[in-house]
Amino acid sequence: MPDCSSLIVSEETGDYIIEYNSLYFEQIQRQDGVCISCINDTWCILYTNYPGSRNINIQQGYYSVPKLYGLMDTTSFDASGITATLNQPLLNVRGQGVLIGFLDTGIDYLREDFKASGGRTRIAAVWDQTIQSVNYEEDTGEAAGTEQYDREQVQGMVQYGTVYTREDINAALAAEREGQNPYDIVPSRDENGHGTFLAGVAAASETADYIGAAPEAEILMVKLKPAKKYLRDFYLLPERVEAYSETDMMMGVRFLQQYAIREKKPLVICVGLGTASGSRTGALPFADLLNTLARQVNTVVVTCTGNEANNRTHTSGLAVSDTEPSEIEITVGADERGFVMEIWAESLDILSVAITSPSGERISRIPARIDTGGVYNFLLERSQVAVNYRVVESASGYEVIFMRFINPAQGIWKIHVYSLTNIVGRYNAWLPLKQFLSGDTYFLNSNPSTTLTEPGAAERVISVGAYNHITDASYVASGRGYTATGLVKPDFVAPGVDVYGVRAGGGYTTRTGTSVAAAHAAGAAALLLTWGVTDGNLPYMGTNEVKSVLIRGAKRENNTVYPNNIYGYGKMDVIEAFYKLRTG
Repeated sequence: MPDCSSLIVSEETGDYIIEYNSLYFEQIQRQDGVCISCINDTWCILYTNYPGSRNINIQQGYYSVPKLYGLMDTTSFDASGITATLNQPLLNVRGQGVLIGFLDTGIDYLREDFKASGGRTRIAAVWDQTIQSVNYEEDTGEAAGTEQYDREQVQGMVQYGTVYTREDINAALAAEREGQNPYDIVPSRDENGHGTFLAGVAAASETADYIGAAPEAEILMVKLKPAKKYLRDFYLLPERVEAYSETDMMMGVRFLQQYAIREKKPLVICVGLGTASGSRTGALPFADLLNTLARQVNTVVVTCTGNEANNRTHTSGLAVSDTEPSEIEITVGADERGFVMEIWAESLDILSVAITSPSGERISRIPARIDTGGVYNFLLERSQVAVNYRVVESASGYEVIFMRFINPAQGIWKIHVYSLTNIVGRYNAWLPLKQFLSGDTYFLNSNPSTTLTEPGAAERVISVGAYNHITDASYVASGRGYTATGLVKPDFVAPGVDVYGVRAGGGYTTRTGTSVAAAHAAGAAALLLTWGVTDGNLPYMGTNEVKSVLIRGAKRENNTVYPNNIYGYGKMDVIEAFYKLRTG
């Protein structure tokens, strides 16, 4: 077998998400150019540099192709009841004994906001997937021994990148105090600032200028490496937009879980990223993984619902005939290099499509057969559309039609949707995240419902939407429910508009988005875990218990029906949640 580390990070390697199969793995792992890394007893990732391994075809399996995730951002603690909770001396909950883990862009570990009173770091570890191979003893200059053993043990949890421990970060901070360059010891940085901001909202230390929701929780950060070029090309992403692979996120979750088990501490996982791929049933591998973790005690999984409600990237319809189609109309902007679109049946119907270009050129109905597809050329527009059918997708059992528009001409494209079975005929269609579209591209007949991003549709996770805590109004972009199966999402909303927080590199700034709301909820979850697990009031507390407590404490308006697809069960109020615990 090859060196897995170099194979995993190589741009010449193809990554596939596969289901665990011990007999198959025993055979394939004997081959050169193949490496398999298992996340749990359900999902594994296969890395191969075989010729053609990066030639993606959905017919190989929709879920085997890693999806790409984007960042979900565009006086809040008073509104969410966090300030009152921190100021309640009888509770004395500040996140003590709890780990909050992030999958994000990294963290500015030099900020005072992430230090304890003695100047030492509150960051337990940073796994930087972008920095390969480090020799701790050489880099830190510290002697071997227990600390060196701990470093090697933590580094052994990952197959690529570098894990920087608390000891490494403290050594870097000491170097900075002595006028030396801390990045010579811990070179990890947050160039974007998104991860630093979310970590600050959830867990910044109390300073004269700021305080996070759980100021005494410990922080774990996974700095995700950028998605590989072949995946970006497959999904036709604009050049400069940031995107992260589902495989790296799954590996990041495994690291967070293993670290928490090693430390024997409760863990909150905060996911501030999302994807527009998938059926919105929580069936994507990453969503399924989070759902599995959310069943475990002392683990709380918090996700956001995305910012797609007002971007016109979702539509739905009813196809009930094999002769009179339902129509989807897409306006394509002048600068659109390409995009993907997914059409998902909501039942066991078999759907098929025909396509009409802006000039009127038509590709007649493309037969829907099991795992078929093709590429269709539009001569006048010099455009191509690739269509792949997965008539029975393994995880959901529903059909997905996956379409790639390559160099699409400006104008209105029409997709004609036929039903071959006439069972129910309902379908949903999604375009990519708005930041993954390079031009002014959207559905003419869009529908703001079911615009939540994955993994926010996973049943057991805490899915958080955003609202404006200043005006007390909804945030128009906040991803809406329900899921495609009718599950209530979001669970509730939290402040996510013009929220004040920590800026990487110094100072403070504001950010907007449901990822910010998720960070609020992650901090709130840490406070509840301190009360329940650290203080021994509810030792087996997990995602379901935290979700139930926060839903019961949520603020609900008298003239609004709850739950609903915008606010879920209401606006998060942590102190009220504690009061509800007291009154039973």
